[in-house]
Amino acid sequence: MSSPIRVGVVGAGFFGTMIASACAGHDSFDVVAVADPVADASQRLAEAHSARAYVSFTELVDDDTVDLVVVATPNHLHAEPAVAALLAGKHVFVEKPLGIDEDSVGSILAAARGARGRLIVGHVMRSFPGVRRMVAQARRGDLGEIIEAAGARRRVVHLPDDPGDWWKLDRRRSGGELLHEIHELDLVVWALGEPSEVLSMTGAPLAHGEHMVDSDIVTELRTPSGALGRHSVSTSAHRAEWWFRISGTEASVEADFRAGTVTRYEDGLIAEVTGVFDLPASDESLRESAETAQSYNTGGPGPLWMRTAVACELDEVAAAVRGTSTTLTEHPATAALVAIRANTLAAEAAR
Repeated sequence: MSSPIRVGVVGAGFFGTMIASACAGHDSFDVVAVADPVADASQRLAEAHSARAYVSFTELVDDDTVDLVVVATPNHLHAEPAVAALLAGKHVFVEKPLGIDEDSVGSILAAARGARGRLIVGHVMRSFPGVRRMVAQARRGDLGEIIEAAGARRRVVHLPDDPGDWWKLDRRRSGGELLHEIHELDLVVWALGEPSEVLSMTGAPLAHGEHMVDSDIVTELRTPSGALGRHSVSTSAHRAEWWFRISGTEASVEADFRAGTVTRYEDGLIAEVTGVFDLPASDESLRESAETAQSYNTGGPGPLWMRTAVACELDEVAAAVRGTSTTLTEHPATAALVAIRANTLAAEAAR
């Protein structure tokens, strides 16, 4: 059995706490260090895992016992610790999105070129077993020539009664809903590859904390082969949808995450139905979650399907560090750059 990968977590907030706990429960990882500028938060999380506590990410990056640096800061603060860790030769796992503007994304990519460590991005839905099988079918040619990939996450999101100055509700720090909820857009570009053209439209502005933001965003892509990508995200849709589809000339496969199913269609007929996860109980948890009001997760371990998803993601992170998987390392920045471009186009159109 391989030695555990020694983890240093930068950021002791919700995601840092969640990922540290998940790593501690995974055979491949050992949490050895935590860094957060809020000393009490750093100390509290470090003590929970018998790890060292730092107030500066530079101290953590300089710690020779750390193999993998997990960047779990708010979205606008990803670049500095990621760049520092890559330049120090560490493996780096950055929570999605990689960055919220071209400069931050570009600086991380520049540091990753030729680095000893691997750049791993937390596009967790790539690690869902059913999604991996969908993409594998497309790449093997089992669907014929790929003509479309599409995805959507549309629901009403209920905000906390008193969100205060919560960074997730400030697009200057989160990048906006398209970047913060980038999962399905990432699946589209993971299936299709680099696009040659990006179009975007936003609308339905609603109050989001202290800010007014567009609650409905539609993005379309074209690839050099002519295949099309379509993506939609909404925080105000009472008819909820959550799905991802790849269509080819011979067949289509579609994951319905609210139903916990992956369905293959041939000539308009259902040819096969399998699960999103390999555990039926996790698929049932998806169905149960679909029946509850949707809100941003602000604490707690989450439902079974979410815990299963994180475990699958950590399997892929460990495989990436050990050089046996590229699921979370290929196209690390494509989705972020597409979303940044889409946000820019939408802002220009709104003027």
